[in-house]
Amino acid sequence: MSSGPPPRTPTAATLQSLRDELKGNIIRNVNGLFAKNFEGKSRSAVVQSKLQDTQSAKIISKLCAGVPDIARFDSLLEWLAHFQTLLFAAEQAGLHFQSQPLSSTGGAPGAAISLETSGAPSISGSTRVFGEFHHDNTPLADDDDDTLRFCEHAHHVLKTQSARCFVHGFLVRGTTLELWIFDRSGAYSSERLDLAQAPDLLVRTLAGYVLMDDEKAGFNTFVKHGAPGSDGYVTFHHDDKFYLRPEPIAMADYIVGPGTSCYAASVSTVGEPDTVIKFSWREDKEPTEVRLLEQAHKRNACGVVQLVGHQDLVSIADLRQGLKFPQPFVPRTFSCVATTPLGRPIREYTSIPELLEVLRDLVKALQSLYVNARILHRDVAIKNLIIAPQHSADGLKAPVLSSQWSGQMDSWPLASSSHTYRHDLESLLYVFLWIAIANDRVRDEANDILEGMPKTSRLWKWCTMDFCAVGRDKAADMRPEGFEGILGEFSSDFASLQGLARELHALIFPVRDGEIFTGIETDQVAVQKLYNGIAAAFDRSARALYS
Repeated sequence: MSSGPPPRTPTAATLQSLRDELKGNIIRNVNGLFAKNFEGKSRSAVVQSKLQDTQSAKIISKLCAGVPDIARFDSLLEWLAHFQTLLFAAEQAGLHFQSQPLSSTGGAPGAAISLETSGAPSISGSTRVFGEFHHDNTPLADDDDDTLRFCEHAHHVLKTQSARCFVHGFLVRGTTLELWIFDRSGAYSSERLDLAQAPDLLVRTLAGYVLMDDEKAGFNTFVKHGAPGSDGYVTFHHDDKFYLRPEPIAMADYIVGPGTSCYAASVSTVGEPDTVIKFSWREDKEPTEVRLLEQAHKRNACGVVQLVGHQDLVSIADLRQGLKFPQPFVPRTFSCVATTPLGRPIREYTSIPELLEVLRDLVKALQSLYVNARILHRDVAIKNLIIAPQHSADGLKAPVLSSQWSGQMDSWPLASSSHTYRHDLESLLYVFLWIAIANDRVRDEANDILEGMPKTSRLWKWCTMDFCAVGRDKAADMRPEGFEGILGEFSSDFASLQGLARELHALIFPVRDGEIFTGIETDQVAVQKLYNGIAAAFDRSARALYS
């Protein structure tokens, strides 16, 4: 048992972001959750023997009787120490509890607790299960700050272990116990279990968590490990092993969504990484990335990454099988996709001329993807764009990542969708504007970058979960008067490119009848003119900076 540093206190902005993200995605009182994880065939025989062992009976009785008295941090530490004496046998020597005191918004005492794995590699993380103890017995609403803080702990685990399938949590409030599971379709909890009526429930639950294998604890078991501390690896259909570097090159900063995480990899433990291994949860209604990549290459689209391996792993429906949900949830499938080349994130450009060349080539690649392969990217974003280590055979510096960092592609035409080729180009304009204003080559997450920017920056309004508001704010910023305000935020390094920004803006949002035009030109001549005009604007600016 160890006492760690005080837990991070989520900011008001973080809590609001979680509130928006989890709205409609928290399901309470799910029938069967406790039974699935701690009873019947899935219940560990070791737990059963421990709880029935005569020598342990006195300790178990004392632990059960002491549950209502866990009102202070020191009493929790003492209780957990007794628990570890009972349950942590030699085979659990690598596990330990870590606890930190915390106070709720109402001032009632409490403690955060986690079950940790000692010396775990980064891709697996160290936290197996997390929980909270509160003396207050009052149930909380889904959007209560204390509930959201509890969910923020899950968010932190899933961010640091973003290749994970799901994470268990538990919440003790007075004499009631709630079991929680967080996956990429949301959060759900058991019914409130009465510890006063069944005081052994907490012991049985914690014992079950301690003795869970990796798969039942929610870890990604597709990643295998050799010797302790060695790099994990994946293999597709018994082909070559791809060894993953421990630290991700991209991770998801949310709970609900595709949860995309990417790792640099190579076919040997000492080779220079040249492959990207991507784990993500696609919505089942979406076309698979694999099919779209194959379609893109079959139709000779340029600037698209090469597929070297793929495998579907598990679905949300599989993980939630046997449980009775009172409302539907978003069905997703977890997959692993390997692609090459491995390049630099676009934010790591070495010079502004290089950045402009990359943006020029991205326009050409999007054009080829759309015209040749009849595919729309649909998520052109900084985290989806890389700079290739060398020019490709088609002469481009920047492959369009199908969805390697976070996004998605989709087949065209999209009769039922408002997304068109023009929206991919509009998104590329936003990428350029964001880079020109933030000028941050280090940080990857929008919220982290915004923390270092003035609160008056328009970019703050571009990064909320209220997508209707984001659309209204961007529309206002793209009007001529609003766009001048955007240009006024350009960093000093990009101030000389305000003219380029105006040229791009005029191409994508031409003024017609006194209003910016946001409609779609379907004439092929007009389509080609827009692509060619944007590419030429980037090219001229790059050449001017070189001269």
